[in-house]
Amino acid sequence: MDIGRILFHLLFTAFFVVANVVFVRAILYRLGLIFNGRPAFFNEDAKKNLNIGFRLKSFFINVILQKKNFREPVRGIMHAFVFYGFIVYTIHTTSQMIAGVFGYAMEDPYQFALPNFLFGESANHLYEQTVNYVSILVLTGLGFFAWRRWIKKAKGLDVHSPASAIVISMIATLMVTTLLGNGAKTVAATYYTHAGFIDGAIGKLWESVGVANSTADIVFQIMWWGHIITVFSFMLYVPTSKHAHLIFAPFNYFLATDTPKGQLSKLNLDDENAVWGSNRVEDFPWPNLLDGMSCIECGRCQVECPANRTGKVLNPKAIIVELKHQMLEKMPEVAAARAGKTPEEAAEAVAALETGVINSHEGLSEEALWGCTTCYACVEACPVGNNQVNAIIEMRRHLVLAESKMSPELQKAFTNMENNSNPWGVGAHTRADWAEGLNVKVLSEAEDKNVDVLYWVGCAGAFDERNKKISRDFVKIMQKADVNFGILGTEEGCSGDSARRGGNEYLYQTLAQTNVDTINGYGIKKIVTACPHCYNTIKNEYPQFGGNFEVIHHSEYINQLSKEGKIDVKVADDANTGKYTYHDSCYIGRYNNNYDNPRDVVKKVSGGKIEEAVDHHSKGLCCGAGGAQYWMEEHVDESNPESMRVNSKRTGQLLDTGATTIATACPFCITMITDGVKAAEKIDSVKVKDIAELVAENID
Repeated sequence: MDIGRILFHLLFTAFFVVANVVFVRAILYRLGLIFNGRPAFFNEDAKKNLNIGFRLKSFFINVILQKKNFREPVRGIMHAFVFYGFIVYTIHTTSQMIAGVFGYAMEDPYQFALPNFLFGESANHLYEQTVNYVSILVLTGLGFFAWRRWIKKAKGLDVHSPASAIVISMIATLMVTTLLGNGAKTVAATYYTHAGFIDGAIGKLWESVGVANSTADIVFQIMWWGHIITVFSFMLYVPTSKHAHLIFAPFNYFLATDTPKGQLSKLNLDDENAVWGSNRVEDFPWPNLLDGMSCIECGRCQVECPANRTGKVLNPKAIIVELKHQMLEKMPEVAAARAGKTPEEAAEAVAALETGVINSHEGLSEEALWGCTTCYACVEACPVGNNQVNAIIEMRRHLVLAESKMSPELQKAFTNMENNSNPWGVGAHTRADWAEGLNVKVLSEAEDKNVDVLYWVGCAGAFDERNKKISRDFVKIMQKADVNFGILGTEEGCSGDSARRGGNEYLYQTLAQTNVDTINGYGIKKIVTACPHCYNTIKNEYPQFGGNFEVIHHSEYINQLSKEGKIDVKVADDANTGKYTYHDSCYIGRYNNNYDNPRDVVKKVSGGKIEEAVDHHSKGLCCGAGGAQYWMEEHVDESNPESMRVNSKRTGQLLDTGATTIATACPFCITMITDGVKAAEKIDSVKVKDIAELVAENID
C-alpha cells in the first residue's frame, strides 16, 4: 500500500473516531442532564409494569410510521420524503464508513457496498437506483420546507433561523454529492451498462463538461469525500442544535407511558420533601426536560393554541424552548452539586444554587401561564410527542401552592370550593334543588339504594340556571328509557377539575378523595355525567385515589340508548329549513377521543346533516373556559387587532357555517358559546343547545 493510501486511511479513521466520539458523548451528556430532573410521577401500574409493548407501539406508530406528521398531509408527505430518505441512506452511509475504515474506498472506490457484499450485484444495482430516486424526493422535501420557512413565512417558524439553513444545506449536500458521484460512476466504462435513468442522465452531463473515463474516478472521489465530510459534520452539529429532535424525539415516544391523556400527576402531599410544582429547572420532572430536547421549534403548538391565536402572550413553543435553554445552562451545576452525595445532601446542595426562577424568563411569565385553557391542542399538534400542558400545570402548581399567586377571581372560586364544594359558592344544601318535582332517587334518602347508574350532575348542572335545564332534560331522557338511576344530592361535591387545572393540587385532592369515598360507600360501579370536565376527572384521575368506575359521558349514553331502541329520537321540525353544527368539547374530544357519539345524536335530530366548522374534531378550537379560565377574567389588548376573547373567535367559526342551531355537550361550552352568539347579536336567529335538550325536545 503506497503512502497516499495510508494517509487516506489514517485521515478517514481520525474523522470517523472524532465524529462518533463527539456524537455519542453529546447525546449521553444531554441525557444525563435530562435525568437529573425530578423523578417522573407514574401511576402504580406503570411502576410495576414498564409496558414495553405500549412503548414499542408508540415508537413504531409515531416514529417509524410518522403518524402525527400526517395530520397535515402535504407537510407530512414532505417530511416523509426526508425521514424515509435517511432510512434508505443508512445502508449507503454504512457502506461508506466500512469502505473508509478498511481502506476499500481507495483500493476500489466503486465496488464495496453492503447490498453487493450481502446479496450480489443485482441487489446492489436495485439499491443504488433506489438511492437516486430517494435523493430527488429528499431534495423535493427540503425545497418545500425552505419555501415554507423563508418565502411563505408560515406562522410559528423562525425565518431568521441559521440552524435550519445549516441543516437543510447539509442534507442537500448529502443528496447532491451522492447523485453527482453516482453519475460519475456511469462514465467509467465498466459501470456504464448499469446506469439507470437518473445517474445515466447525470453521467451524460458529466461527459458534456469534459469528464471522461480517465477522470471519472477523481470526480467520484471528490463527491465521496464531500459526502462523508458532510456526514461527519452533521454528526458533530446536530446533537448541539435544535435538530437534536432527530435523536431525542424517538426517546420521547419510546419513554411515553400509557397513562390517560386526561390524567395529571399526583403530588404526594404527605412527603415532607415533596416539590410543590416547578419554579426552577431542576424541579421539573425529567419528561418535561426531554420534551425540551425533542422540540424542533416547528411552531405547530403555537399555531393551534387558542390563547396565542387570540393575541395572548402565551406561546407553548416558547415555554418548551426556554426549558431546553435553561436545562443546558443550569443543569450542569445541578448535576455537579448532586454528584457523590446522599439524597438529603444533594437536595441541600442544589437548594443553595442560584439556578434562577423559570417564570422570570421570556415566554414563561405568569401572564402566559395563566392564559392556558389546557385544551390539549398544542400536545395534539406536536409531532415529537411533547406535552406543553404538563409543564404549564407544574408551574401553576408552584405559583398557587408555594407562592399563593393567582387572580382574585380564581382565589374566590377556590374559596367557594372549600366552603361549599362548588365554584359558584352557592349553599351546598341546595345542590339537589334542581331535581324538585322530577321524582329522582337521592341515594341518601332512598330505602333502596341500588341503582344501575349514578347520574353525576356536576356543579354547573346543579347550580347554574342555564345548565339546570339540561340536567332536567337529561333526567327526562333516562326516565323515558326506564333507566334505574339515582343521584348523590347534597353528598355530591365538586369533582375538582378546576382546582387541579388551576394549580391547587391540595384542594383538588381533598375534593377527589371525599367524592371517591362517598361513591365507593354506595358500591357504585357505573357513572354517567353531562360535564366533560367531571367525566375526564372521574374516569381518568379518580383511579389515583381508589375510584375505579365505568364513567360515560351523556353524549355516549344518549347515543347508546337510541341505538338500543330505548328512546325514539325524531327529526326536528326545523331540520329541512335550518342548519345544525356541533362544537367539540376539548375534554371529551381531544382528551378522550369522543367525536362520533355527540355527532350521531345531533344527526338524529338534524336529519343526518351537520355543518362542520373550519376547526373541528381533533383540531376543534377551544371555547375558552377550560383550565379554570371560566373563573378568571380574560384580558383583551385593545391595541392589538388580533386580540379577542377565545369564545368570540370560536363562536365566529361556528356562525360562519350558517348554522341556525349550535349543539354543544358541555356546560362550560354552552355558556361560552351563548355569550359569543349574544356578542355577535345573533341570539334571536341562532339557538345554542346541549344535545340533551335537542333529544328531550324530540322524543315522544
